Amino acid sequence: MDITIEVVHGWRLLARVRELIVEPSVQRLILRNEQGDTLFVVEGTTLRSVTTTRPILAAVKAVADELPRVTLEVVRDEGLAHEVGVATMSEEFDRAIDVVEPVFERY
Repeated sequence: MDITIEVVHGWRLLARVRELIVEPSVQRLILRNEQGDTLFVVEGTTLRSVTTTRPILAAVKAVADELPRVTLEVVRDEGLAHEVGVATMSEEFDRAIDVVEPVFERY
């Protein structure tokens, strides 16, 4: 389990949650206000359910409209990403370097 805590400005919150919805490794999103009070918790299976995505995004937009900053806690399970076949950031970087390095060697 990997837990990332981000302070996100209200105007950026909806876009950030949309980015996290498509990540298969995300298990849970926890939104907290500036005082640390939990606003709501969304489980990963609920995030990716077609019937609940729009209400979740509507709730996130309502929070984003009211609060200037929100603490977003993202709980990830990297093992799940490997099972699904999604590359992690380090694997993507390694692949990109394998492509870019030969180009620099020519010059």
